[in-house]
Amino acid sequence: MNTKEFKKILAGSTDDYLLLDIREAEELTPESSIALALHMPMGKVFTEAGKDNLPKDKQIVVFCRTGARAAVVARELTERGYTIDGLEGGLEAYSTSKSVAL
Repeated sequence: MNTKEFKKILAGSTDDYLLLDIREAEELTPESSIALALHMPMGKVFTEAGKDNLPKDKQIVVFCRTGARAAVVARELTERGYTIDGLEGGLEAYSTSKSVAL
């Protein structure tokens, strides 16, 4: 998912989405956090998915700092039957595109 699509989700209703921030706790800052997102480090995502504790009735949008970890999580959870997208370029790409119009 590119940043333009991500911004459209954030601007609208997120009821059909689970926004999942998979960064580690030490990476989180108020400036880089997205208010509507659930924080769950990458390792815990796999644990929770293994227990079927993630919703399969919502589209999951997963993101990290640069998008590398999100790509791994998206690939693995897709194989487990989840509808999931990773934010291309991660929060770095999103933060540099904040001033760009939808």
